[in-house]
Amino acid sequence: MKLRCYLLGLLAVLLLAGCGDKSAPAGDKAGASAKPGLTVLAGSELKDIEPLLPQIEQATGLHLQLKYAGSLDVIEQLQAGASFDLAWIANNKYALLDPAVRERVKASERTMISPVVLGVKASKAKALGWDKPDRQPTWADIAKVAGAGQFRFAMTNPASSNSGFSAVLGLAAAVAGKGDALETQDINKTALTAFARAQSLTAGSSGWLLDAYVGEQDRLDGIVNYASSLHALNQGGKLHEQLVLVYPKDGVITADYPLMLINPAKRADYDKLVAYLKGAEFQKAMTAQTYRQPLDPTMDAAMPRREYFELAFPAKLAVVDALLDGYQNEFRRPADSTFVIDISGSMGKGGRIEQLRGAIAGLAGSDASLSGRFSRFRARESISVLTFSDVVHEQHTWTLAEQAKDNTAELDQISDFALQLQPGGGTAIYSAAQTAYQNALARQARNPDRVYTLVLMTDGENNNGLTSQQFVQWFASLRPEQRRIRIFAVQFGEASRDELEALTGPSGGRVFDGSKAGLQAAFKEIRGYQ
Repeated sequence: MKLRCYLLGLLAVLLLAGCGDKSAPAGDKAGASAKPGLTVLAGSELKDIEPLLPQIEQATGLHLQLKYAGSLDVIEQLQAGASFDLAWIANNKYALLDPAVRERVKASERTMISPVVLGVKASKAKALGWDKPDRQPTWADIAKVAGAGQFRFAMTNPASSNSGFSAVLGLAAAVAGKGDALETQDINKTALTAFARAQSLTAGSSGWLLDAYVGEQDRLDGIVNYASSLHALNQGGKLHEQLVLVYPKDGVITADYPLMLINPAKRADYDKLVAYLKGAEFQKAMTAQTYRQPLDPTMDAAMPRREYFELAFPAKLAVVDALLDGYQNEFRRPADSTFVIDISGSMGKGGRIEQLRGAIAGLAGSDASLSGRFSRFRARESISVLTFSDVVHEQHTWTLAEQAKDNTAELDQISDFALQLQPGGGTAIYSAAQTAYQNALARQARNPDRVYTLVLMTDGENNNGLTSQQFVQWFASLRPEQRRIRIFAVQFGEASRDELEALTGPSGGRVFDGSKAGLQAAFKEIRGYQ
């Protein structure tokens, strides 16, 4: 009996040992996945922190899962109750003006610093007298020079990206001299219009703008962006001429990258993470990686520290919204936007045509969300829609009036047109793109004071008309000044990303993915680039 018990016991031990051996790798994986995880809704500017995530995890035992979104999209998701443990963006002052967002934020701690400033080519800065720290212009000086046509710059769309938003807000606050007491009637439309008209390159994200500036640096005088990003650009070896960082002497808006607690159940993990992020180890690694300033002014930084005045943020949401609405619909140069739309037979699959109809109708005003409001068609904008299947169809154009109240009929017509789209036929992508581009060039010759862009959406591969190679050859045959209308594309369904990148690349455009988040999200994102 004892022997039998002994043998049974030995067998059990061996079986358990065998299971343990076989499951060791899985056990290691389980252990790794069992580490405390924190979901983080992060601004797209924080992608440069990714190389430091393993260091953060090793030091804290916390695994950060970052999901990136644009500034307005972050606010919109928080408003809608999106389930995240933390949110981490460049600046949360606008977000906290919204009661719904403010209610969700249980704690907020800044983690690093970078003011939004102007990077001006060294020769231009010298010519303007802005090349020394003690000779910095005011925002009014900058607006005056911009309005006189002496300074052309790149800047993100203030309704899509924090860097552009901070610059426009800084200008408005400084010129008015009211700080957080700024009211709608204090917005200096003359100064903002002068500044906006010199914006010769726009984008929906700060990172993409930097790359676009490199490609177009010879026709621009400078760029508005984070000081850290401009310093990195100077260090990158791609500039024909170094940038002088200009800090307007009446103040700037600073990004301080607040980490916000959304899920109160994660308070202990949040406190642990914040303590590490504000500590010397991370601050030193962060400054070396991103060129942002550490929180402690006595700590060595990777870029020279400059003294600057921090402008106050308006205390009312209505004021900020009025500023953004004014910039989009009144101050900036009007847009000329062409949408080249695939209505081939494959668009009849799986609700694709319904997505397309909804996306266009959303831009025409049916999308009442925050991002929908700032991405809809703008006052004074010319909107053209050219549909195609195996042939290129007739182009339809609507031009909006200066006042929003006068555009109801035109926007209704655009929505009605979209709702009547029917799929059928083959796919002539490049013939349609060429026709739309030629039409845009003709309009540009008649009215050069607009911002011209093309957006092409397709869900399939080209099987009619011009080939990709023929389009690229035709585009290359245009004069350099004719190749500046950016082509953006939405990849959808079975469309080839490689072919679309060949289409958009020569114009300095880019491809957006409409398959993951849907056509409406892709079209709204593109609006930041138009």
